[in-house]
Amino acid sequence: MSAPVPCLLERKILPKVWGGRALERVLGLALPPGESIGETWELYDRPDGASRVRGSELTVHDLLQRFGDDLLGRGVAAAPGGRFPLLLKFIDAREALSVQVHPGEEQARAAGDSAKSEAWVVLEAGPRARIIRGLKAGVTRARFESVAHTARVEDLLHAFTPRAGDAISVPSGTVHAIGPDVVLYEIQQNSDLTYRLYDWGRPREVHLREALAAVRYEQPPEECIAPEPIPGGGEWLLRTPHFRVRRFPVSGASVLGTEGRVKVLTILAGRGTLGWRSGGRDMPLALGPGDTVLVPAAVGSVFLSPIGAMTILWSEPGEA
Repeated sequence: MSAPVPCLLERKILPKVWGGRALERVLGLALPPGESIGETWELYDRPDGASRVRGSELTVHDLLQRFGDDLLGRGVAAAPGGRFPLLLKFIDAREALSVQVHPGEEQARAAGDSAKSEAWVVLEAGPRARIIRGLKAGVTRARFESVAHTARVEDLLHAFTPRAGDAISVPSGTVHAIGPDVVLYEIQQNSDLTYRLYDWGRPREVHLREALAAVRYEQPPEECIAPEPIPGGGEWLLRTPHFRVRRFPVSGASVLGTEGRVKVLTILAGRGTLGWRSGGRDMPLALGPGDTVLVPAAVGSVFLSPIGAMTILWSEPGEA
């Protein structure tokens, strides 16, 4: 490969005690039989492994080392260790995840990782669906710390019922929990630091000291971000300092520009093909639900041809 080209990525499938099988139904993912799957890592570049390019032994980390700015583009900085700046997942919270918090920059750096702000796009919300995001208004540090590791913390958490299509921003330092009955797409900074505060009585390790140090009490309770229509079609779901996400319904041939910055195409529904100008050297990629495509900045633009109708997310890192 003499220049970076769009490539489909293989996923990493992770069983979890709180997971289920909904990713088969919602996205058509092929899951290992008989296991409760909590999440799939769709794009990752961690010290212990990185996303592999489908049909190749190359990884995202290999591509970044080889192509650098031609992959990332204008104003996009690599994560520490020269790694891709984002980590993207699908999550099936059949049961509730722990009440947890992610660290900011200073605390994460001391732990040898990056800070972890994240955001979610809800794909399905079942009859028990719930999201916890932040503390109720007026909760003080002293009051929270006195009960944070006990069932009494539940009275201090801001909870709401999500709906499919909702976008929710969770900056580092925000107390949160997903589920039960929620399936979502997650975009986050490239970090794997999670500090559990409380786990609903399950006998799992908590990280009380680190979690309490991470909580930002000035974070207001918040539910969903209102989408912003984009002239010509689609909508902005998220625009944060760390990542941005657009959602498009696609029913005819469409051109998607990289704007000189790396993009990630995620197929939520429908099928089609993705092509680009290669002088006939490269065949279009066949796309289906759940597929993730890394689109290098240097490509300039790609051509999406749906078979029927598609729904896509078009994600990117924030400005460096």
